[in-house]
Amino acid sequence: MKPTVLVVDDEKTFRIVAEEALSSEGFAVTTAASGHAGLAAWQREPADLVILDRHLPDTDGIAILEAIVKEAAERGVDTLVVIATAYADVASAVQSVKLGAFDYLSKPLQLPELVVTVRKALEAKRLRAQVRQLTGQLAGRAAASLGEFIVGASPAMRAVVDMVDKVAEATETTVLVQGESGTGKEHIADLIHRRTPGRKDGPFVEINCASVPENLLENELFGHERGAFTDAKGSKRGLFEEADGGTLFLDEVGEMPMGTQSKLLKVLEEMTFRRVGGTRDLSVSVRVVAATNKDLAVEVERGGFRLDLYHRLDVFHIRVPPLRDRREDVLPLARAFLARFAARQRKAAAAFAPETEKVLLGYDYPGNVRELRNLVERAVILSTGAVIDPSCIVISGPARPGAAAGEGRAFFSAELRDGRPPSLEQLERDYIARLLELAGGNKTQVARMLGVSYPTVAKKITDYGL
Repeated sequence: MKPTVLVVDDEKTFRIVAEEALSSEGFAVTTAASGHAGLAAWQREPADLVILDRHLPDTDGIAILEAIVKEAAERGVDTLVVIATAYADVASAVQSVKLGAFDYLSKPLQLPELVVTVRKALEAKRLRAQVRQLTGQLAGRAAASLGEFIVGASPAMRAVVDMVDKVAEATETTVLVQGESGTGKEHIADLIHRRTPGRKDGPFVEINCASVPENLLENELFGHERGAFTDAKGSKRGLFEEADGGTLFLDEVGEMPMGTQSKLLKVLEEMTFRRVGGTRDLSVSVRVVAATNKDLAVEVERGGFRLDLYHRLDVFHIRVPPLRDRREDVLPLARAFLARFAARQRKAAAAFAPETEKVLLGYDYPGNVRELRNLVERAVILSTGAVIDPSCIVISGPARPGAAAGEGRAFFSAELRDGRPPSLEQLERDYIARLLELAGGNKTQVARMLGVSYPTVAKKITDYGL
């Protein structure tokens, strides 16, 4: 379908020349001789681009620009407007752009200039639509991933979501999310952001404080000015600036160095900071959500965390319970992961056998939801039919104490040998042997399940004589 262009101008010669030039370039062109006629034509069938004269016999082109921009927003239509006039001046250009014009051209126009401007505007429109589409896809994927991690019918998780809804209304309040590794703290932080009015359309920026070297963390958070250090050849915005208007998620905040903790405290108190090497204060509006798998109160007693920062972060506390304390969520989560990975890997797997569900329910998941997700992904890889049987469930940890016989059977058993537990070497040998059995001797698949390279697996198999 050809891109559509509407030319609104009272000069007949310009309308004719512009229509011929743009039509020869492959655009579908319509014209109007007055402002009201042009607006009526656009209202009947919105064009992709409007070339609009600034001075029209019946009205001011700025008034038509405002009307198109307003109605396009209301109707959800993406139309770009280029103002063209023989009375060019800086004030008019600034006013037009502020009111939503894409560009501003001076008449008499050279046809090559007109064609280039139209092409540029329509390309910008195409890219804008592409960005919206990709943003929607990413948001959908993020929402799906988010839903998978927090889905569940347990009272414990319903209480967590209820807490999220409450704090979402307090748009400035700092939140501390505490929970074991793998419980989905980052997804709770994302959910807080998505449900916070006035911030959900802003950026969600995250950093793992444990993964950034101490000497770089301050630079990541606050940025730096040119010349702040040897390699600072230009200025750099920090994550607080990037998160302005949205949410900054500080994961593993318990690992933050003491020196950076004191600087973070000042930012939380005043929402101002200086870049490394800077001399002026910068102000931001950011909600901070911090997460930790540690008990920060204990860390304060040990001297590893500042008491004042702890109290400043712990304004609103959300504890995410471990999966073993909410077993009602195991099967809903597992089924959500099954649907996701079966579709991704184009497998027929659609359900768990009843015996498989017993195994899933009988395990304690020391790695929490993340471990369950990985377990289901491995099961889908190993599956050969529509129903996943227990042989596809690769569990390397202990079953829940007191489980019924056969329920929650471990992937391999750590039985006593000559009155002593097996060595780590023997456990590793048995583990790899069992994986080889499940994978039908496929070493590449074993390497994939272990998350190591093929040469590593091949060497282990040779060393253990498997």
